[in-house]
Amino acid sequence: MTETDKTNPSMPDDDRVPSRPLRVCCYGSSSSRTPSRYTDAAYRLGRALALRGHTCVNGAGSFGCMDAMNVGANDAGGRIVGIIHEKFVQEGGDWFEGTSSVFRPREDGGGGTHEIVIARGNDLQERKRLLVEGADALAVLPGGPGTWDELWEMACARHIGFHSIPIVCVNVDGYYDPFRTMLSRAHDDQLLYKHPSEILHFEETPEAAVEWIESYLAEPKSKGGAVERQKSSKRDKLNRMQSNVSGSTLAVWRHMESFFGDDTKSAWGAEDDGEKWRKIPWRSVLLFTAGLSTGVVVASRMSSGRRA
Repeated sequence: MTETDKTNPSMPDDDRVPSRPLRVCCYGSSSSRTPSRYTDAAYRLGRALALRGHTCVNGAGSFGCMDAMNVGANDAGGRIVGIIHEKFVQEGGDWFEGTSSVFRPREDGGGGTHEIVIARGNDLQERKRLLVEGADALAVLPGGPGTWDELWEMACARHIGFHSIPIVCVNVDGYYDPFRTMLSRAHDDQLLYKHPSEILHFEETPEAAVEWIESYLAEPKSKGGAVERQKSSKRDKLNRMQSNVSGSTLAVWRHMESFFGDDTKSAWGAEDDGEKWRKIPWRSVLLFTAGLSTGVVVASRMSSGRRA
């Protein structure tokens, strides 16, 4: 890493006055063949987060963007949390084997504050959950299928409202241009519920990505209040819808009950032998029908609301 790579005039060493310390989850490649232009950006991202007093959370890999961002954060004395799956911890070694070198204790005691967490299980779901647990924002560097999986899972969850964590892609050398184009196409074809800018944000440099995260999370309280009022209004609308549907169902049921009577009254039908009779549980049948009607009404109203 050259001295030019390590410094940036927009992020001076003494600039340590963020609005508040943030926990930023960072995705990126773990390949030992990662091009230097990507690892340089990763180093700068880790360093920028550290200089601003933020915690860098990542997959703790020993190569690629993951290692480079950890080295950058460590060189700037930052706090790092590494989440690694037990599969990638070398068998027979200690917990630091298979992870970025920054997680290995230094003889001089230097570096930043580090924490390593081992995720377990037969897949990567637990690791992915731990990575984003408590995260204030996500920063995505260039990477392969693993990075894309992490990115799109969180983008999908944001798109449909499971979380509101801001996501920024560090678009080094236009790496994420195809993703931006794909989102734009999906929006043009009316396949999205939200505008692409509400799902993913793109910045050309790691420093700009950190600044965008800080700016996004420092929105005026008035905007937050407006968002909360919007959520409250939506909840009220859903409650009214549920109340209206329930009332309509109850009214229909009462009319039916007045006609058919209660469960002690039964419809009778002759079986093939003409001698045996059976009772038809009208209340159960009608309750099922009413429930089915309710589902259709709710689905129709929700569909109308989305089109509106």
